[in-house]
Amino acid sequence: MVNGNPMRRPRLDKVVVNMGVGEAGQRLANAEKILEAVTNQKTVRTYSKKTAFDVRKGTPIGCKVTLRDSGGKEFLKSSLKINNNTLLNSCFDLNGGFSFGVEEHTDFSGMKYDPNIGIFGMDVCVSLKRPGYRIKDRRIQKRKLKSDHRLTKDDSIAFLKEEYGVVVEE
Repeated sequence: MVNGNPMRRPRLDKVVVNMGVGEAGQRLANAEKILEAVTNQKTVRTYSKKTAFDVRKGTPIGCKVTLRDSGGKEFLKSSLKINNNTLLNSCFDLNGGFSFGVEEHTDFSGMKYDPNIGIFGMDVCVSLKRPGYRIKDRRIQKRKLKSDHRLTKDDSIAFLKEEYGVVVEE
């Protein structure tokens, strides 16, 4: 624990897994099946916000899943193991979150390559927080979060090294 205070200890808020396909149709349906199999949770479609590159606004172009609590922890462990428990320093933002990619879905245990489906990669975005972050989001008696209670890049790197044994490279 940081300075022996349990309220200063970071914890996992959520893990968002995103697969961007870029088109609707069979490829998107295949990506949804794969993401459901990997995360054991129902997917949500993502839609394009603008018309660009022959994709109209409002067209489904990907899918995502938000994992919390034990499901998020287990998925994070397995996806970090695929990356050999190493992350780049540039994966972290200034607010304590981090993102990384998994190149092939076949790296997860139990997933086999099917030539009819193909290979899909995914983006993993992780949000960390400390206990007490709710005061800035609640409806009644909303307060500002003190600057010394906010997570920094160094806090999240130290948490990952301690909890998951992650090595951060330059």
